[in-house]
Amino acid sequence: MPHKIGFVDNSNGQLAHYNMLAQLRHFCGGFGDLGSITRSGTGNGTISGVEASPSAVTETWTITCTIDAVDGGTFSVVGSVSGAQADAVVGTPYENGLIKFLISDGSTDFTVGATISIPVTQGAASAAGAVWEVLRYDTVSDNRQLILKGAGYTGEEEIFVGFRTYQSEPADYYNLLAGVFTGYVPGNSFDSQPGARLSGVPAHNNRIDYWLTLNPQRIAMAMKVGTPVYESCYVGKCLPYARPSQYPYPVVCSGMLTGAAATRFSDTSENHTIGYKGNSARLGLRSNDGWLDAYCYPWGNSRIAGSTQLRDTGGVYHLLPIELHDNTANLWGALDGISYITGFNNAVENTLTIDEIDYVVIQDVARNGFTDYYALRMDA
Repeated sequence: MPHKIGFVDNSNGQLAHYNMLAQLRHFCGGFGDLGSITRSGTGNGTISGVEASPSAVTETWTITCTIDAVDGGTFSVVGSVSGAQADAVVGTPYENGLIKFLISDGSTDFTVGATISIPVTQGAASAAGAVWEVLRYDTVSDNRQLILKGAGYTGEEEIFVGFRTYQSEPADYYNLLAGVFTGYVPGNSFDSQPGARLSGVPAHNNRIDYWLTLNPQRIAMAMKVGTPVYESCYVGKCLPYARPSQYPYPVVCSGMLTGAAATRFSDTSENHTIGYKGNSARLGLRSNDGWLDAYCYPWGNSRIAGSTQLRDTGGVYHLLPIELHDNTANLWGALDGISYITGFNNAVENTLTIDEIDYVVIQDVARNGFTDYYALRMDA
């Protein structure tokens, strides 16, 4: 399953947390990646709004003027794999199910033979068969929204998750809100989707470095923002310790804040910490009786993450599953791809390979004690 390491900023005129939401849509939705667009021939019109769909394959699109006209023209559209598609017309938005764009006229008209070439690489999630269906993507509202549906490993499940932005210029915070739902109603707002569980994740209006990983049943992300500090979230299914008939919807919503708290990334209070430490409203587990604030092993175990702590063994770091329980008799399951790791002689952004699987070490905001780290699996 795929992962992506990268960054977003505000160089395109959009605030970075808006661009982070766009990146979540692009990567999780399996949209194709665009290469450098090249042109030849006469005409200085523009091509904009270029996007390769989740169905895109790796190929080069050649768009050629076949009929020129004053302030207009017609272009053939041919994929090196997909072949000839319907023609495009200058000034009319074009979409053929694989690629979309808009050709606009310029001060110099296009002439026959003018060509635009667009290389496309199939989206990583699409290539891995792990695409999350985009149910809603609202970029008009100040609080932009993305709602996704995953099919799970069976291909027949319905796992509803989402992200939206929330921000305040006077308070100088620009955050994401992670959400998990029990269904999807198109007419409902983000926060009022069925069974909504929400947790805030401080972000930034400037550069955000991120580690994003997914599989068909969950999405996990870490971000480096600001001073820097590290923010994390997880939405989707955990690994349940029960059969599907016994535990049909074992989903988790984990962030850094309780709901859409008005908290900046620089906040150092105990109200701003990773949900993976458990026993707070920052991590919600959907049991068969509804949402509960789960405890998380090994946090809370005094021998491992309390008065004494784990250390590496001869430079080898052993990972522990983060197991979800209710601190009584019920052990529900474990997080998928998120593991406890000691901070002894360790550092944030360290990478390690265990059993041919790569992990990156992430810390809890700016905290760097022995119990303030976890390992994020980089799905491959």
